[in-house]
Amino acid sequence: MIVFIGNLRAAASERDFWRLVRLPEGSYTRIIKKPDGKGGMNRYGLVYMPSEREGLKLIKGVHGKICYGRTLVAREFMQRLASNERRRLDWRGVPWWGLEERRLGERRTSPETAGPR
Repeated sequence: MIVFIGNLRAAASERDFWRLVRLPEGSYTRIIKKPDGKGGMNRYGLVYMPSEREGLKLIKGVHGKICYGRTLVAREFMQRLASNERRRLDWRGVPWWGLEERRLGERRTSPETAGPR
């Protein structure tokens, strides 16, 4: 089982992560950095657990724990497409700018084809 642990501090290292989580034998970790779009970095960790039982125990023990003033999030990791993984972490909160170009070519928005109303 792979466990996602998010909302780590920007300077988190694997050593800090091991101290925080106290992992059993046979598990290993990976820290991932992603730009936040404002010049900073977000970090999250993936923990590869040897069994599902130990993974669920880890999630229960870490989720909601406060570390360096941040509330940690722990859940089972869900694999996503590589194209989705390249997005900014806050892409849902970024407003649209200008016209929505994908609708410009539609028949019903063209002034030439618009009928009487």
